[in-house]
Amino acid sequence: MSLIFTPLGIRGIVGRGLDAHISMLIANIFGRRLGKGSLAVVGRDTRPSGEAIERAVISGLLSAGVNVLNIGIAPTPTIEWATAKYDADGGIVISGSHNPPEWNALKLLGKEGILLHPDEMELLRSEFEKGKFESVPWNEMGREEQYDAIGDYLEDLLRFVDIERVREYKLKVCLDVNGGAGAYVTPYLLNELGVKTLTINSAPGIFVRELEPRPDTLEDLSKIVVATGSDLGFAHDTDADRLTIVTERGEVMPEDITLALVVDYILERKGGGKLVVNAASSRIFDHIARRRGAEIHRTPVGEAYVTHKMKEIGATVGGEGSCGGVILPDFHLGRDGPLAAALILELIANRGKSLSDIIDDFPKYHTIRKNIPMKKEWKDLEEKLIRIGERRGMRLDFLDGIGLISEDLWALVRLSKTEHKIRVLVEGRDEEEAERLLDEISEALT
Repeated sequence: MSLIFTPLGIRGIVGRGLDAHISMLIANIFGRRLGKGSLAVVGRDTRPSGEAIERAVISGLLSAGVNVLNIGIAPTPTIEWATAKYDADGGIVISGSHNPPEWNALKLLGKEGILLHPDEMELLRSEFEKGKFESVPWNEMGREEQYDAIGDYLEDLLRFVDIERVREYKLKVCLDVNGGAGAYVTPYLLNELGVKTLTINSAPGIFVRELEPRPDTLEDLSKIVVATGSDLGFAHDTDADRLTIVTERGEVMPEDITLALVVDYILERKGGGKLVVNAASSRIFDHIARRRGAEIHRTPVGEAYVTHKMKEIGATVGGEGSCGGVILPDFHLGRDGPLAAALILELIANRGKSLSDIIDDFPKYHTIRKNIPMKKEWKDLEEKLIRIGERRGMRLDFLDGIGLISEDLWALVRLSKTEHKIRVLVEGRDEEEAERLLDEISEALT
C-alpha cells in the first residue's frame, strides 16, 4: 500500500505506506521549506498511531531548524485556527479524519492555517520522491514548546455566537464524538452555551461506530435523540472538522443540510455575499444563493480548493456540503464542526422553531451517495459515463470527475482523493428517477 498524496494531505495505512520514518522525512522537507527559525504548530487526533507519528513529525521539524508549538490532541479546526492565531509560519495536522482507524495522514498548513495549495503539494511530493533528509547543525536545531490551545480557541469561537440568546432557549442536545478529538472541545462549548448535553461514545481513541458520520452509521444516536427527548443530535468525525445533525424526530440529515443551515443563516444576517462550495455539494446551495442574493462559486472537492478560492474572492461563507464542513473566514479558513454546532444552536434559538420545521423551509432533494471499488481504468469508465449523459440529454461538467446535469436531476462521479474508490453522488427532485440514474451509473462502473 503506497502513500496517497492529495491536496487534502498525505495519507496511508500505518505500517503499510505511512510510518514514523516517512512522517519524519515529510516533516523535514516541509520544515526546510518553512526555513530555519520559523514556527510550526503541530496537533493530532485520537488515533492509536497518532503519538508515534507526532514524535516523528516533531523530530523532522526540529532537525530542519523549525521551532514547534505542540498543542497535542485537538480537533483539526483548532490546529488550523492556532496556526493563524499564534502567527505561525505553518502547521501539521496529524489526522486520518474520516478514514478507518488503521489510516492516518499529515495535513500541511500554510501561514494562515490554510491547507497548502495543490500546486505546493505537488512540489513537496516531488521533493519527497527524491528521498533526501537534511539536518541543520546541532546549534541550529529547533525547540519544542507544549501548549493547550483549546481554551483560547473556545474563547475566540464564542465571539461569533449570541451566547445569551442560546442560553435563554435552554436546548437539549445528544452529542456523538465517537472517541475523537471533538471530545476535548464540543462538550465544553455546549456547556458554555447553557445546553443540556448527553455525550455518547466519549472515550478518546475508542471508536464505537464507523468514523465517517453518515446516516447509515448514526442509528444509535438517532434512537437516543428520540428516547431522551433531545432537541437535536450532533455527530463528529475523528478530528471534528465535520458535523452531521439529527432532528428531534430522529431523522439523520444528509451532510449537505449542516452546511445549508449555516450558509443560509450567515447570508441572511449579512444581507448576501459570496458563497463557495465544492462540486459535490447539493443544488440546495444554488437555491440559497438566489434566495439571499449571493454569488455562488464551485470548486473541485477538497478543503484546499475551497479555502483558497474563498481567500481569492473574499468569500462570506463556504464549505463542503458533501461532508457537512462549514468554513467561516471571519473566524478561520478551515472546516469547523464545533463552530457549525454553535451557529445551528443560535439559529434554532433565534427562529424559535424546531430543527425539523427549519429544514422543511428548504426545497426537497433526494440525495444518494455510493462508494464503488476501483476495478477498471478511469478512462474506460469515463467514456461509459459520457455515453449515459448523452443518451439522457444531460449537460456534461468536468470540474471534478464527470458531472451529468439536467434541470431536476444531476450526478457527480469522481475518483476519491483519500481512498482507492470511486465516489458517486446522485441528486434529484424525484427519488425514483434518482435511484434509476444511480443504478445505471453503478452498472457502468462495475
